[in-house]
Amino acid sequence: MTGFRFLLVSAALTAAIVWALPVGGAYGMGGACSSGQVMKTKSYVFALSIGPVEEMYTQAQVKAKHPKTGEVMLSGTMGSMNMSSSSIHHLEVHICTSGGAVVTGAHPTITIDDPTAKTMMMSVPIATMEGIGMGMSDYHYGNNIDVPSGHHITVTVKLNGEQVVFHTTVSKSAMSMSG
Repeated sequence: MTGFRFLLVSAALTAAIVWALPVGGAYGMGGACSSGQVMKTKSYVFALSIGPVEEMYTQAQVKAKHPKTGEVMLSGTMGSMNMSSSSIHHLEVHICTSGGAVVTGAHPTITIDDPTAKTMMMSVPIATMEGIGMGMSDYHYGNNIDVPSGHHITVTVKLNGEQVVFHTTVSKSAMSMSG
């Protein structure tokens, strides 16, 4: 388990007993949208985290290989295939209702504007995922992306007519995002 994920799980377990019950595409979770950069709209809470590249597995691969770390993809496909590049990072956006329930099955769009890159605007191919062994409390949207460390980027997330804009610098540390 990566340091970031361990901290996320520890904080959530310390803060409250976590429970997950389906409620029309939403699951109850106290801290899913409380780490990373957090922004709110009328209907949603969005939490952006950019960290080190993550191994991503299909559900079939998880059953066959039994990995202990990484991400299980619930839908979508893996974005950046060049896992050896030092510029590959894992972008994830947790989305919750204003009441704190994890939003599942949504169709957000995520774009990255990197003014120092040759291809300034990049659309992130959306995969829905959760950390291996973490369950629905870690349900999120995103992918592995090719954005060099040190770049100042703008990440725009849109869902159902609502939008948030995050401004951040991609760093090299285990908690690879600063605001």
